[in-house]
Amino acid sequence: MKQKAKEIIIKTKKRLFGANIGNNVSVFQGNGLDFSEIKEYQIGDDVKKINWNVTAKEQKPYINVFNEERELNIVLCFMASGNIYFGSVRQKQELMSEILTLVGYSAIRNSDRFSAVFFDSAEIERTKPTKNLNSLYLTLEKALELEVLGRSVNYGALSDYLLNSIKQKSIIFIVGDFLEELDFSLISARHEVYAIAVRDRFEEEPKFNGEIDLIDTATLKTTHINADKTVLESYKAKLKEHDRKLFEHFLKHQIGAVKIYTDEDPFGKMASLFKA
Repeated sequence: MKQKAKEIIIKTKKRLFGANIGNNVSVFQGNGLDFSEIKEYQIGDDVKKINWNVTAKEQKPYINVFNEERELNIVLCFMASGNIYFGSVRQKQELMSEILTLVGYSAIRNSDRFSAVFFDSAEIERTKPTKNLNSLYLTLEKALELEVLGRSVNYGALSDYLLNSIKQKSIIFIVGDFLEELDFSLISARHEVYAIAVRDRFEEEPKFNGEIDLIDTATLKTTHINADKTVLESYKAKLKEHDRKLFEHFLKHQIGAVKIYTDEDPFGKMASLFKA
């Protein structure tokens, strides 16, 4: 395993084992063979689990449900925009990779299936659902090494992709910088969705003045601008309004959301998101 991936894995393990979230990752329900509930029989259910006492009493078939059947499908969407090749403290791509590891490791420790989707305007790669930590290590290395320059994301395409490709009700984490317009209303109606916005403080509060050359990380084109105070204030106002609408959208559609900066340890905010 490469050094950076190894550092992230070690850090994740220490965090999960050393904090209150450690032995019981609260966002994921526990599994096992313990009895959970009784539900009405539906075509396709295992007839061996019919509860005959309740069936006789209600005059229609009921089955026993065990927590084993509540195994969760956890999917993390890694939004591979050229924008994440940026960071004044560390690159947003590295922080996103750490978040991927935290979610994946938590899921696997809880015996749930975890898979990752690397996406820009279409699927780049999708890992198979796994409960194997070795597979997570390989996924982490892909996240760290993925070439993102020249890529731009399309959240509309992501929504269509998830609706068409994930039929089982799942917990979906979408990790990106969310600088583009989006609508997750249809995804959130079918799945439990969490949005993790990864940002660098410099891109929200730029500290320069005068003429500069900016490189668009999606198109790789260079633009020369005069970044005076008026231009910067206009930029910051537009970004602030964008984020206001973004988080209003998340709240309206019951999407758990958090913003994490590149100078922050993601564990605390992710733990709060899990508990919420």
